Order: sequence, then structure tokens, then C-alpha cells
Amino acid sequence: MSELDTIRQEINQLDHELLSILSKRKQLSLDVAKNKLKVPKPVRDSERERSILTSLVHQAREQGLEAHYISRLYQLIMENSVLAQHAYIQNIQNPELKLPSATIAFLGDKGSYSHLAARRHLARNEQQLVECCCRTFADVIRAVENGQAEYGILPIENTCSGSINEVYDLMQHTQLSIIGELSLPIEHCLLAPEGAELNKLTTVYSHPQAIQQCSDFFANYPQIRLEYCDSTSAAMQKVQEMNRPDVAAIGNADGADIYQLKNLHQQIANHSENYTRFIITSRKPVEVSSQIPAKCTLVLSTGQKAGSLAEVLLILREHNINMSKLESRPVPTSPWEELFYIDVESHLQSEPMQQALNELTRVTRHIKVLGCYPSETIQPTELPTEALQPQAEPKIAAQPAAESKPAQAPAKTSANKSTKKPPLVSREHKAQDTRIQIGQLEIGGDQFITMAGPCSVESCEQIHETALIVKEFGGHMLRGGCFKPRTNPYSFQGLGYQGLDYMQQAGQSARLPIITEVMDREDVHKVALQADVLQIGARNMQNFALLKEVGKTTRPILLKRGLMSSLDELLGAAEYILAHGNQQVMLCERGIRTFETATRNTLDLSAVPLLKQMTHLPIIIDPSHAVGKRDLVLPMAKAAKAVGAHGIIVEVHPDPDKALSDAEQQLNFEQYQQMMGELYR
Repeated sequence: MSELDTIRQEINQLDHELLSILSKRKQLSLDVAKNKLKVPKPVRDSERERSILTSLVHQAREQGLEAHYISRLYQLIMENSVLAQHAYIQNIQNPELKLPSATIAFLGDKGSYSHLAARRHLARNEQQLVECCCRTFADVIRAVENGQAEYGILPIENTCSGSINEVYDLMQHTQLSIIGELSLPIEHCLLAPEGAELNKLTTVYSHPQAIQQCSDFFANYPQIRLEYCDSTSAAMQKVQEMNRPDVAAIGNADGADIYQLKNLHQQIANHSENYTRFIITSRKPVEVSSQIPAKCTLVLSTGQKAGSLAEVLLILREHNINMSKLESRPVPTSPWEELFYIDVESHLQSEPMQQALNELTRVTRHIKVLGCYPSETIQPTELPTEALQPQAEPKIAAQPAAESKPAQAPAKTSANKSTKKPPLVSREHKAQDTRIQIGQLEIGGDQFITMAGPCSVESCEQIHETALIVKEFGGHMLRGGCFKPRTNPYSFQGLGYQGLDYMQQAGQSARLPIITEVMDREDVHKVALQADVLQIGARNMQNFALLKEVGKTTRPILLKRGLMSSLDELLGAAEYILAHGNQQVMLCERGIRTFETATRNTLDLSAVPLLKQMTHLPIIIDPSHAVGKRDLVLPMAKAAKAVGAHGIIVEVHPDPDKALSDAEQQLNFEQYQQMMGELYR
């Protein structure tokens, strides 16, 4: 046996031991659920999870393991543990859920996304799937109604193409109850018989939803005719039977194995973050334990008068019931009348929910509970940035500035005296601080956040390596330039959309949202499909056409102050964005040009308290561009926190001296680690 074979054998043995340990851990988590049934407690204890993760991260680092790797691994383990406990408790309260096998009706044949969702749903309860393939959504409903299947699984919404209206319309008339939900990642692939080539395809088959979700990909192949099928599995089966090199189907990788098709192209969907939410229906409702987070789905109609829907929403607010979904659908028999589908986060039998339902009967024409079911949403426990810092002697932390609280509205300035109503950026318009939500990250609140990454995305390896380090030591967002405005036209201008692809992949790998600069109004909406935050650079602060265009997007905007711009001019530029609909704007102080030449620019720290008096928008400091020297970035970052900024954006590079742009101001990994330790420890 070779040395390599010996090493691989040892790895295989360790993997076997890991599986045994994970199995034992799962059994212990079920013992926890049994204990919590005796002394009713919520299944989830987020504070305990956070404490465990913090301890594991420090132990892991002592053994040479990365914090990001360990925290991500244990987040998955904890999520699996929570879901297993949910299933166990639900099975105790609903014994029929624990039958050895169950028949589920789903759209399509084996290999469809609905089939994959059905398998995953029963796997949680360790039940055997008995398949009931259906041609249409209506057939799924009928199969459950007439007893042919115990359950039906139906896609209700997709993160890219939105709600599936046909399913909502069918739910108007059925007596079935929703007993569960499930989210499934959708990874569309182009599948074809052996010998097929992408450039020689003439026809592609799939379900209309799948074709819609891949429209950008097929826009590059105008010669391909797109044909609809009842399901993705029907499309794959058709292509298998035709066995022609010029036809293909949109399906998933599992379907390729089932139908003996080869994968011509992966990840062809318009958006990489593509999920479909499914609902599970049954003739009999389930009882949801109070120890488990629950959702209720309601369908109701209101009178044809102004404010009728608002009355419904106010009742939910008064009882502190969070609404997670609102969908309207027309009533076919009553022109211009709408039915509203509402998802709320509450147990049906809870006192607030029962009171709300009672009050809703007074303001609605019709109301029906479609089901109460366990919430599938398990938000991962995130570690605070402080917990990711290596343990060391405690240092005196900068005190949060008092100005972080909403300031009193100042007297009107000359800039807004002439307007009839206060500017949207002003404290007169909105006294409370704006808080911008990007996934689980909130900007503008009490947390001081850090955006970090290279000045330019130079290669796939460079941005991936940097992303992992940014995450490892507590960074909140990955920054990187894909389109670079350079003073010298012969300097490196960035990798463009290829760099954006690399950056998006790195952000997903490290589980960090990404921010990048957009320079041309023609690129705005295409960049917004991949970037979580759009940056407007200092040179474009008064590019009003660009400001108007980003104002039409739904992505948060980081607006940098111009090299020689006043604070009033910065707020005027922000007003352009807000006036066009986008209220998610962050202001960035990145230094202004003065007579001083010792630094690249002069960082105007007084801008932070002044802006906090003038506006409700979050304020970010860019020390890298302000000073232009990496050894000055740390003291300026600490100063930014001390004066009350909401965060910083800094440049970090694996080897700054070899950087293709702004080499002098980029931190190396050791300097970034030191900065994060001093800012957060």
C-alpha cells in the first residue's frame, strides 16, 4: 500500500468515526427534547448556542482550525438538532405523523423539484416515501382530498419568480389544511443526451417557472426555442425519449442521474440564491406545540372601502403579531374584488391570535384559517464580532459616542428653507435613525460594522482567500472593486463582470454580503442582481443620472462624499436617491482634498457628529482612502468608532505590495487581524 493510500485510509476511518459521533449527538439532542417535554421549555436557546459557538471557536483556533469553518459547521449541526427536536415533539402530539410510511402527492415524476421536496419532508420524520405522481397542481389537491394520498406538497413561492398564483387560486376552494412548510434550493441545470453541444441546441423543454427563472441565460442563445412542459421531470423524460443531440431540458442534477442525461451547463438560473418554498397539505390539521415557533396562514376578503386592508393590518400590529407574507388574488366571480393571503408568525391557539381572529371578523367579509404549522425558518446563531477575536489581555474599548442616539431636529438651514416640505434626508422628515437590513446584518443600529476586502478583485483565488480572512476575524461585509475608476487610463480598470462573478462566489462561500462600486447607469440593474450593496464612488457623487438610476433599485446604496464636496452637497446627492424611491442609503466620509499633502486626503471626522444632527441616514468612514497609508488606517478606524460612526470600510489584500491598485493603503492579513482585535476586543 502506498503512502497516499495509507493517508486516505486514515481519513476514511476518521470520517466513519465522525458519522458515529454525529449519530450519537443527534440521539442526545432527542433526549433533550424528551426532557423539555417533561418540563415545557422552548426548543431553542439562542444564548446557550452563542456561548457554545464562542467556546468552540476558541478551542478550534488552539488546534489550528479556522473560526469561520467551525462556526459554519456547528451552525448546520445545531440547525439539524433543532429541526430533529421539532419533529420529535410534533410526532408526540400528532402520532399520525410517525407512521412508517406515507403517500405524498406531488407535481411531476421522479426527479422533479416537488419530488425532491417530498423526499426531504419525510426524511425529517424518518418515514418511507410512497410516491403519488401528479400531472397538475389541481391533481395534487384532488389526490389528497379523495384519500389517494395522505399529504400533498405544493410550491407556493420562489425567491426569483415570486408567488405561484395557480396554487394560491386552488387554495381558495379546498378544505385541506396546511400542516408544514419547506424551503428547497433550486439549482437549475441544462441537461441533454450524450453527444449534445450547447451551441447546437435548437429546443429546450421545461416547466414555465423554470424557463422564466433562466431567462437571462437563454437570452444569449436566440436560436434556442423554449417549450413548456407540465413539470421539469416531464421535460427530462421527454428529452430522454427523444434522444436527439439538439434538444435539452432544464432540470436538477439528481434528475440527470435518473434520466441518464449529461449536464451541459450548471447554475443557469438568473439568480444564484434561488429557493422555492413548498407547503404540505393534509385533510386533517396538526396541533403545533407551544415549544415550537409556528406560522398561521389566513385567507380573507375585505369590504370595498378605503382603508379596509389597513384595518386588518392594524389589528395584527395591536396584538404584536408579525406578518411575514401578504399576497392578493382576484375573486373570479366578483370583478375587482381581492382575496388576501396572509402568513403570520403565531400559534393559532395563543391568546393574542385568538383575540386578533375575533376582531378580524368585524372588519372582514370572509376569513378562513388555512392552517397552523411549525415554522421551518431556523436562523443560524451568529457570533458577535468580539467573540471572533483571539483571546488576549483585555483593553480599554472606545466608549460609544452619545451622538449615536437620534438627535434633536436642528434649525432649518438655508439649503431647505426654500422647500415646502423637509428633504427626505433630514431629521425633520424622519427623527428616528434609519436602519438598513441586509440579511441578518443591520447597519445604523448600535453595532459598529466593518466592510473589508481588496481595492480590486484581481483573481478568483485572491478574493476567495480574502473573503475567508475577512469572515474569520469578524468582518460583516466583503468589499471589492470590479469596475475601477482610475486617474490614469492605462492603469488596471478591474475585471468587470467576471470579477463580480468571482466576488459573488467568494461572498457565498464565506457567507458575507458583498458591496461593489457601480459606475455606469447602464450597469446598475445588472450589477444589482449580484451585489448586495451598490457603492457610488466619490467621483460620481454628483452624477445625477446614476443617482436617479440607483434610486430605482431595491439594493442599499453606499454614497461616498466627493473629493471637494460640502456636507450639504453630499446630502443633496443622497436626496436624489431617496426621491426616486430607494430609502436605503448610507453616507460615506472618505476624506476630502485640502492643502495638506502628508496624507492622500484629509479625513473629516467632524462630519460624523454634524451629519448625525442633520440626517437620519447611517454614516460609514473609509480610512483607507482618507489617509492612503496602511499604517495610519488603524488609528483612523478607532477614531471613527470613537466619534460615533456606524461602521468602516477598509481595504485588505493577501499581498498588498503586489496589488494592482492602491497598494500603499491596503492592509495585509496580520494588520487586519490586529485592527479587528483592537476595535472589538
